[in-house]
This record gives sequence, C-alpha cells and structure tokens, in this order.
Amino acid sequence: MVRTLVFLLLVTTITFAQKPDTLSNIPVRTDSIKKVLIDSTRKFRLTSKFLKSDSANRENFLTRVFKADSAKKANPARKALLRSLVLPGWGQATNKEYWVIPIVYSAAAGGVYAFWFTNDRYWYYKRYLQQIVRGSDKEIMIEEISGIWNKKTGRTLGPFTQAQVEPAVNSFRRYRDLTVILFAVGWTLQAVQANVSAHLKTFDMSDDISLKFEPSIQSTAYGNAIGASVVLRF
Repeated sequence: MVRTLVFLLLVTTITFAQKPDTLSNIPVRTDSIKKVLIDSTRKFRLTSKFLKSDSANRENFLTRVFKADSAKKANPARKALLRSLVLPGWGQATNKEYWVIPIVYSAAAGGVYAFWFTNDRYWYYKRYLQQIVRGSDKEIMIEEISGIWNKKTGRTLGPFTQAQVEPAVNSFRRYRDLTVILFAVGWTLQAVQANVSAHLKTFDMSDDISLKFEPSIQSTAYGNAIGASVVLRF
C-alpha cells in the first residue's frame, strides 16, 4: 500500500513539472519597451533643459534690468544734473562743493535784479508813450527817475516827442528779454558744472600710463587667426 502511494506521488509530480509555463510563452516586445523608455527619457531631458534655459533667461533678463536701473539710480553725475535743474545749487551740494553755492545764488540774484530794473523802466516809459499816442498832445514832460531802485527825483524833463520816447521803450524791452535769456543760460550752466564735477570725482586720476602687448585669437571666415593686441591704459 505504501509503495502504491509513493508511486502515485511521483507520477503526479512529474506530470505537473512537464506542464508548459503559460507566462513564459507570452510574447514580450522588448523593442517597444526600449522605445518608450528612450522617448520618456528624451522628453524629460528636453523639459528639464527648457525649464533651466527659461529660468536662466528670466534670471539674466531680471539681472540686466535691475543692474541697469540700479546703475542709473547710483550714477552721481546724473543725480547732480537733475537736482541742479530742479533747484540751483542742489547739485553742488550733492557733490559737496558748498563754496560754489554762494556764487550760483549771487549770479541768480543779479539776474533777478536786472530783470526787475529793466522791466520797471520799460513800463515807466511805455506809460508816457501811451499818453502821447492816445492823447492830443504831441509833446510830454517826463518825471526823472534815477538810482538802482528807480526812484523819482521830483524833477521833470522834456518836453519829449514820440520819436524820442519810443526808442527808450524799445531799448528797455530788449534789455529785459536779454536778462531772461541770460538767466536761463546761467541756470543751464550751473547744472552742467555740477554734472561735470560729479564726473571728475569718479575719473581715474592715477599716474598709471602703460602700453601693453597681448596675444589674441580672432575668429574669421577661414578659421582662427593668431595676432597681437595693444592695450593703452591712461
């Protein structure tokens, strides 16, 4: 009986061992798997490269913008020029040239006084000229004025005709207009002075003047060309 059971167990084991493996018989396309892996790897590389390049370009763009903006803000010459155009003497104060400020304001005060003086004389004589033109009198007496403040002396001069009063009116009008032009020119010059002074503060005033020869390689249409470059430092 025992021998019979052992015999049956051996037969069953051999039978199961000889059954074909169904999983091993399934056809597997290794080339498709390789292609999928290569495509996914390539897409990942392209995506990462695009993201890196995009972030680098964005970073470079922001760096250039902020650097340019900070350079403009930090430019002392530009700052001195703009401040002097807004208020005379402000640019000189920015450059710490305080001794120039009294000169600027003295010139400005002189220009304001010259405008007031010529404008007052112009309107003074123009009123007399209007009396001759609008009135029936051909001649008129003019009260004398003198001094730097155009004070009336109480004496009368004349008689004067229209041909004599009109040139004085035109002369003082031209002088008044000229003072306005000179005042604008002076305003511009003090701004230019502040700008130039700020440039000179950052100018290299060292005595290092040297001439240096260096080898160089230049790319041309026919390849690389070997030459020499001359650098002059002053």
